[in-house]
Amino acid sequence: MPTSNWQNIACSVGLIRAANPASVLDVGVGFGLWGILCRKFLEASNGRYFPDQWKVRIDGIEVFRKYIMSYHSFFYTNLYIGDARHIVDALSHSYDLTILGDVLEHFEKAEARLFLEKCLKKSKRVLIHIPIGPDWPQGAVYGNAHERHLSFWSMEDFRTYEVVSKHRFWDEAKRVYAVLMLKGG
Repeated sequence: MPTSNWQNIACSVGLIRAANPASVLDVGVGFGLWGILCRKFLEASNGRYFPDQWKVRIDGIEVFRKYIMSYHSFFYTNLYIGDARHIVDALSHSYDLTILGDVLEHFEKAEARLFLEKCLKKSKRVLIHIPIGPDWPQGAVYGNAHERHLSFWSMEDFRTYEVVSKHRFWDEAKRVYAVLMLKGG
């Protein structure tokens, strides 16, 4: 879905503020929640309310062009449309923080791991929002075949990474959802 669970928002905003990034890459922008929240808590909350005062570079990637609305260009410095796996390779700069908000489960697990490795090399920190376990089946929605869940994840899947912070949440249906901050390169 082009939106995320609400249960993790306060935790994620706290992690973003603590990281205090000067540059953010939001992969799978969808509705644009993380771009908007990054602008609010990294700019407006620091006295930089007006766009001509903004200092943080917030770039976004979205595979499904129909999700991009006119307001996205207000909050994002750059928007890239296409497959994130290829776009990340083509970016010439690195980031302080990459946000993978409900992204990894949309790839086969081996592809997701390779993509995560690319993001870890391109960023100092990677913030992951991800459903945990097999209770999150999802097919194509909103006419977007990329919305299908192609892999299921457990907390154990992240044991080989340098985890800075991890949190579990439960949605209304009592399904587990995780937020992890990984240390990158």
